[in-house]
Amino acid sequence: MKKRAKTSLDKAIVDVWQREVGELSTRTFAHRLGASEDLVLRLDIFRKLEKHTGCVNTVSFNADGDILVSGSDDTRVILWDWGTGHVKLSFNSGHVSNVFQAKIMPFTEDRSIVTCAADGQVRHAQILERGQVETKLLAKHQGRAHKLAIEPGSPHIFYTCAEDGLVQHFDLRTWSCYKTFYLSIYPRKELHVNCSSKCNCDRSKEP
Repeated sequence: MKKRAKTSLDKAIVDVWQREVGELSTRTFAHRLGASEDLVLRLDIFRKLEKHTGCVNTVSFNADGDILVSGSDDTRVILWDWGTGHVKLSFNSGHVSNVFQAKIMPFTEDRSIVTCAADGQVRHAQILERGQVETKLLAKHQGRAHKLAIEPGSPHIFYTCAEDGLVQHFDLRTWSCYKTFYLSIYPRKELHVNCSSKCNCDRSKEP
């Protein structure tokens, strides 16, 4: 059995210092801490955040790390001040089935949130003044949409993938997907990618 990495306190301090001065990459720093058995064993429950009425499928931090966004089978999205445990905002996502992923777009003052769900929908939520929220359907996959990924450093661009084998590329400045990637696995388990600049995903007339 491969021996797990251990991190001494002195080594951890050096790693933090090297990360701060740019001598250690973010990836390497995260890998060292994440692979440290003694660090993981010292983890404990800081606080339970209880508000959802269904299974919670996704949690994600904002860019500053002070706000947590969660999505659930109850189709609601909640923004938390995880430090205090208080709910900053709770709203209906507009999805009609389990919310699988929710993320806050960077450089938007935490007012722009994208979601995907078991209904195949990809949606955008804009937080307005006084806590009002407007949600918009961007596109719809032909199967359950499990994951989305934000382009690093971009407040506009993100990707989604679903059980239909389709990866959609979104730009919030155009409010639609403009490029698609079809992933298919052949009998020999080879992965093939077909690209198209035209998005022919199923869209609903829903606002």
